[in-house]
Amino acid sequence: MVMTSSMGKGCIFSAIPIALFQGGITLLSRLIEPVMTTQALANLSLVGSILIFCVGINLVWGKLVKVANLLPAVVVAVIFAFLP
Repeated sequence: MVMTSSMGKGCIFSAIPIALFQGGITLLSRLIEPVMTTQALANLSLVGSILIFCVGINLVWGKLVKVANLLPAVVVAVIFAFLP
């Protein structure tokens, strides 16, 4: 409501695609919940924490780490959890 009052009524309509996007992510997480093991969640959390740390490094010292290039590591970390 604060953004709508300052930026206009078009801002309130941005809630629709955001709700669809976040709702889709929530439904996807419900679908893959039975597949995810404790080790997969631990790997996902570790890689996610490292990526957030790299974003912090970029905020402090400029663009040193290209975080978008490291996003496939999230998928690879989960796959490694299922390897024997």
